[in-house]
Amino acid sequence: MSIAAAAAAAAAKASVHVDYENPVGYGRCSSAIEGSAGYGNPFTVAVGGTKVALKTDLESEHVRVGARDAGITVTY
Repeated sequence: MSIAAAAAAAAAKASVHVDYENPVGYGRCSSAIEGSAGYGNPFTVAVGGTKVALKTDLESEHVRVGARDAGITVTY
């Protein structure tokens, strides 16, 4: 199991999205989570919880991670 990123929400739940920049001509950004990963994008990290995104869950290794609604720590 190869971890690409782990998100932890200490104080409140957070909405987290993972995307990547599409090649020229295909729009600005797209979800980096494969449909076969079994979870959506964005996904929710519960209060005090963590969520791990495996490298095999991602369509690209060059991704950006954004979060809303809470202070959150993301590690790569």
